[in-house]
Amino acid sequence: MTLPRLADLAAENWQEHARFSGIYVKGLLTASDNPFARVTVIQVPPGGEIGRHRHAQQFETIWVIMGNAILTLDQTEVSIRDGQIIAIPSGLEHALRNEGSDLVELLTFFTPPLL
Repeated sequence: MTLPRLADLAAENWQEHARFSGIYVKGLLTASDNPFARVTVIQVPPGGEIGRHRHAQQFETIWVIMGNAILTLDQTEVSIRDGQIIAIPSGLEHALRNEGSDLVELLTFFTPPLL
């Protein structure tokens, strides 16, 4: 039996998000680690924004590690802060922006995993 891979936040490299300029991502767990979820850490700097988008097949669960942000769910804006978690259903348009002066860091789970 092969032991599971241990992901280490400190060992992974930050990569600029492929779709959202100025947003940085660290992949922690992929479909090869867990066939049911993909786990990433996202950094949104002050003034940074993850534009409107939707996931056709995935639920996106977001846990706010640190910071405060505005999460747009369809046409509704919700303030979120460190320690809070939300599950965004597939197909729901959403966006996030950091209007504060501190970094926002998020732990995200995509189920099923993004490929």
